[in-house]
Amino acid sequence: MPSHVLVPYDGSMLAEQALRYVCSEFPTSEVTVLFVVDRGTDETAAAGWGDHPSEWDQWLEERREHAEELFEEATTIADEYDVTVETGVGVGPLVDTIVGATDEYGADLIVVGAHGRPSLEARIFGSVASGLVRRSPVPVTTIRKPVT
Repeated sequence: MPSHVLVPYDGSMLAEQALRYVCSEFPTSEVTVLFVVDRGTDETAAAGWGDHPSEWDQWLEERREHAEELFEEATTIADEYDVTVETGVGVGPLVDTIVGATDEYGADLIVVGAHGRPSLEARIFGSVASGLVRRSPVPVTTIRKPVT
């Protein structure tokens, strides 16, 4: 059984399923819910953000506030299982930041949601889940949404 599980969390149904899986399967493990702010993939990052430091700081603060809202949701889910979660925010490219967080938080397992049917973009650029499977220094468990 892992001692510390890292769950990348963006508030999506897949992230929620990953967190529920961790809470039900590893209730005695430490759990860190991680939100990653990635300018390259975040749909709220308009072109040009970061060109001026004040704009970057404002946008980053807004994303951190969004993370706090997501952490409230994640904590509510964990409470259903009587599991306590820690939270963290990383800034940078998704896969790199999540991989780096394994050392930062001492995680020995990553559990991440993975799409059952990859989109064109995922096939071209690779999905976060497949990037983690290829690059993570710790085991990665992927949780797939049932295909309907």
